[in-house]
Amino acid sequence: MGWIAQTIILKEGIIAQADCGEKIPDLIIYEQTTKRILMVLAVLPLAAWGYVQFMVDYTGLKKEIFAYNALTEATLANIAEAQDRYKSEQGTYISDLRKLYSHIGGAGGMNECVKILSISAGFEHWRAEATHLSSPDSVTWDSRAGTSLKKG
Repeated sequence: MGWIAQTIILKEGIIAQADCGEKIPDLIIYEQTTKRILMVLAVLPLAAWGYVQFMVDYTGLKKEIFAYNALTEATLANIAEAQDRYKSEQGTYISDLRKLYSHIGGAGGMNECVKILSISAGFEHWRAEATHLSSPDSVTWDSRAGTSLKKG
């Protein structure tokens, strides 16, 4: 009954089907557009891998990061000297960065590219974390690791 309901009988006795099926899109869409998109999607990860594998100088970047971290450590060493000087005068360490900056001047100063991320101080020890603005790493200095002039 279902097939019979879908057919149309014309006057001449020719039977035609009413459902003509879905329209097929032009094959050029598949042959050119889709293939090009898929080729680009396949080539992009390969190009990115090649760039990372052959173009990035990891050794040079590690040396630069090391140099930036050394500048950060030197700044933290200046802070350690100022902390020791302040502790000998006041009996405690400085936790206020504004006070600390005023005491660092005689210790060699602060490198303007080094950002102090955090500093905590008490009566017996102090701890600071800093980073160079161009380095992805941060350096921590803790006075409990021996003396305050050693990196923790």
